Amino acid sequence: MPKKVTPPITLERWFRDLQKVEELRDVLTKDSLQTAISVLKEIAGPSFATLQNPETNSQRLAWYAGYRDAFNDLEKLTKLPDHNTSNPSSLNEWTHIN
Repeated sequence: MPKKVTPPITLERWFRDLQKVEELRDVLTKDSLQTAISVLKEIAGPSFATLQNPETNSQRLAWYAGYRDAFNDLEKLTKLPDHNTSNPSSLNEWTHIN
């Protein structure tokens, strides 16, 4: 059965649905997910063996950074943006992700 592809939504639309934001926050705070995230980060991180080979080490560091970025970005989706700013760059939908 083919996977149904859904178009991405804008961040503004995401944050308008407070129920989804709260639901994601609840999921991310579950102990089992936090443990799984820690395990994946530990596995993806560089090891003594990978430090011996610069190419392998670079690949491991890239994977590790990818895991960290993905989990950090998910967490940022649980924090409502501050709309009290008058900075025009705040209108860009990606500025909340640092």
